[in-house]
Amino acid sequence: MRVEDVMVTDVDTIDITASLEDVLRNYVENAKGSSVVVKDGVRVGIVTTWDVLEAIAEGDDLGEVKVWEVMERDLVTIPPSATIKEAAEKMVKNVVWRLLVEEDDEIIGVISATDILRAKMAKRY
Repeated sequence: MRVEDVMVTDVDTIDITASLEDVLRNYVENAKGSSVVVKDGVRVGIVTTWDVLEAIAEGDDLGEVKVWEVMERDLVTIPPSATIKEAAEKMVKNVVWRLLVEEDDEIIGVISATDILRAKMAKRY
């Protein structure tokens, strides 16, 4: 099974100046778990539910914390033709829960560990 078979193609973006409160609202209202962070239309990072959770655990005011303060700047990508085994290996190696799916220098999707686990369960049963 390939990444392109299980990836989510509706990739969310958010401006680098948004607050974590904006991120949380978007995630809850739209059932999202990550957003590609953009500055002037250029991707510069990723923010996830984990970043919001960490801020909550630290007692931060989500309206005051900006995305640029907590985002991951090193984007880990994978091609859509990669296998889900390769995706799992890359997640483990890079200690990330999600990979951006990139083709021809464009982000065309995202695959999460949950997507991989669901695919493995569906194949088994």
